[in-house]
Amino acid sequence: MLLIRAVHFFTKVLGSLENGSNRCKNSLIKKGFIMYKNILVPTDLSDKSKLSIQTALELAVESSACVELLHVVEKVGGEPDDEIEGFYLKLAEEASEKLEGWQQQFQENFKSVPINKTILVGKRTHEILSFCQEKEIDLIVMTSRIFNQETQGVGTVSHQVSLLAPVSVLVVR
Repeated sequence: MLLIRAVHFFTKVLGSLENGSNRCKNSLIKKGFIMYKNILVPTDLSDKSKLSIQTALELAVESSACVELLHVVEKVGGEPDDEIEGFYLKLAEEASEKLEGWQQQFQENFKSVPINKTILVGKRTHEILSFCQEKEIDLIVMTSRIFNQETQGVGTVSHQVSLLAPVSVLVVR
């Protein structure tokens, strides 16, 4: 509950939002605070991601939002052949099974929150940002990773998304 209050404090609305068809611009306003409608949780399928899902669901309950779980199978190299495509398909199927298990597990405690899952293949940051625009996401909740500049160059996926996303990003530690 403390986390939700902190998020609400930092997202206090300074003015009213315009009415229109874009749900990113039409977050509900309740008592002067933004209430999100579409929350994205990109996950690498590690157990640490469960905390981000839990946090997103708690926020979703407060604002009657939908939660989108997203896993991106990282695409490597150039043009894939049939063998590589089969490998990506196998990884996507395994990811789908894991997300489905989490979806069912969390749905038990958050019955009022719609939880959707999506698996994509591509470059993680690009796919997360594209999905955000396509699904009219108005908040991204991500798990942070330990950043090692020597091996990760421009940063972790959560760092890149937080810099490039057109919407608010809540990074959970």
